[in-house]
Amino acid sequence: MKFLRAIVSIVRFTLQLFFDVVILFFLFALMGAFWGRNTDEVLHEEGVPLFIHGDGFHTELYLPVNDSLGIINWMDWFDDATIKAKHQNQTLINFAWAEYDWTLAGVEQKPKGIKTTLEIFFWPKNKSVMHVQWMNELWTLKHPVTLKRFLSAEQYRKLIVFIKNGFELEDGKPIIRSYKGYYGWDYLYLSNRNYNSFNTCNQWTSDALNAGGVRNATFSPFGWGVLYQLKKEQEIVKKQ
Repeated sequence: MKFLRAIVSIVRFTLQLFFDVVILFFLFALMGAFWGRNTDEVLHEEGVPLFIHGDGFHTELYLPVNDSLGIINWMDWFDDATIKAKHQNQTLINFAWAEYDWTLAGVEQKPKGIKTTLEIFFWPKNKSVMHVQWMNELWTLKHPVTLKRFLSAEQYRKLIVFIKNGFELEDGKPIIRSYKGYYGWDYLYLSNRNYNSFNTCNQWTSDALNAGGVRNATFSPFGWGVLYQLKKEQEIVKKQ
């Protein structure tokens, strides 16, 4: 009987600890969403267009393949004959970051196992991929919330450095993991960043915006934190 009581106490303590950690995590996420970075951002009326696309759960960045300032041609940087032959006329490139096993399971239409889910939440060093799409327009049906910024040349160069630094390279070129994506115009590349509960796809978006001098959430594991800070900046401008 004492043994069973001990087991019940351990289980009860473990469950209580788990729920406490979850609550603390959401509280930190809420605080991080309200605690903005680059709150002194100056909005430009021209420059390199940046579209931040999301649905509250996942966020992505759209940039021109070849910007009007002549800073970079992303097609040349990837330098992939297969992709160039298929997408040479596309004008937009979409960048997002994702967990490796979860994304590969989705692309290969395999079930996302409990092991993968638990690793995402509790293991700090999960592998990751860069998800790159070549498009001509924003996919508004997928992520209905779209916010736009114009970046100066300096801002864009800093954003480029951040994006490039997330790719694993071989001979100066990004290492492609799969030519098979979700839609037929997207590809997966190996990334050198670790994915976990505190460093999610949306935190990547926030950090990318931070590098580019755009207002963003300090801690944003969820997409709504990213969108909140961007919308708040637009509201401030309207009031002025």
